Amino acid sequence: MNKYELLYILPAKQTDEETAALKDAISAELETMGLKISRNEDIGKIKLAYAMAHVRHGHYILVEFEAEPAALEKVNRFFGLRNDVLRFQVTKPEAGSKPFGKLADPEARYERREPVAVAAPAKPAPAPLTQEEIDKKLSALEEDITKEL
Repeated sequence: MNKYELLYILPAKQTDEETAALKDAISAELETMGLKISRNEDIGKIKLAYAMAHVRHGHYILVEFEAEPAALEKVNRFFGLRNDVLRFQVTKPEAGSKPFGKLADPEARYERREPVAVAAPAKPAPAPLTQEEIDKKLSALEEDITKEL
């Protein structure tokens, strides 16, 4: 038997009691398929990256289980036929990979990085104008103003 992780999203339009009841019903169905569930956790209500079926928030449910590879076909078919599940994904955790379980820890969701000081590029100072250049610019402006009048 291999270890797998299942992450599925339920729409947040339901109450917490309805979500818990649906989670329990799905867990019971998965156990009848021969899965040995070791962890079944409601990670929480998280905003989706984009709206799916006019839903902006979802309850993320993490399930860690052991099963035979042949049982995954049943799991995929089961979730593919459900209208009350927005998305699902089954993965086999590999050494060195970031497991879905990290989502359960709010501190581990986001990488912490130290701010980097970025120096602003230096702007070259404008060259000083000579008195002759200033006079030429002023006379050009006077001509433009008199033409408009």
